[in-house]
Amino acid sequence: MEPKHEAGSAKPNHSFAGAGLIIIGALLLAGNLGFIPQPVWDIIFRWPTIFLIIAIINLVKEKFIPALIFTAIWGFFVLPDIFPTLHTDELKSYWPVLLILAGLLFLNTHRKRKQDSYPGKTRTHEENLIDEVAIFSGNVRRIESENFEGGEITSIFGGSELYFNNCKIAPEGAVIELTNIFGGTKIVVPRNWNVKIEVTSILGGFADKRIYSDNESPSKQTLIIKGMSIFGGGEITNF
Repeated sequence: MEPKHEAGSAKPNHSFAGAGLIIIGALLLAGNLGFIPQPVWDIIFRWPTIFLIIAIINLVKEKFIPALIFTAIWGFFVLPDIFPTLHTDELKSYWPVLLILAGLLFLNTHRKRKQDSYPGKTRTHEENLIDEVAIFSGNVRRIESENFEGGEITSIFGGSELYFNNCKIAPEGAVIELTNIFGGTKIVVPRNWNVKIEVTSILGGFADKRIYSDNESPSKQTLIIKGMSIFGGGEITNF
């Protein structure tokens, strides 16, 4: 049966995928025609370039701090090739500092975003938001809010399972910001929920495994799931 209420939900994915294919195709064509010098070609087409691509995507989305982090990670790995005279053997021993820096910047950005987005909110309001973080671990949680407004799910080398069986979406709708990096997220929602998926995947994916029925009226409120899945996966299903 054809899925309902998904019109337009893939537009962001299509835009980024189309732009990415154009850029990659143009680079490959330029390299094959000899327009890119061989040393530059060797630097571009290496596995750390994945971090540069992620940085560019974040820059387009005006997420400057994540863009800076991923650019720094890319630069860390390609620096010896760009400047062969640099002595970086000892520096490579301290690569975990990049993870520490990324974690500190992530926590700072997360705290600032919550303060800017929900200033002066009460505890009751906070109970209608989720903030799930799974780093080298797994979370299983049941959400039972009567006025669910959304929140954030972050899975890094870990996973989260969220069940919304006894949950109701707020009248203005709800938005979940999803970040999967070498991790995964499973979301289970009621069968009549109206859901739009706007997740950008890079060597990963986010699957819609919901079952649809013509006998059920969709809710007027919409849950929007957006974000990124990098070397990770996720799925949404219903019950």
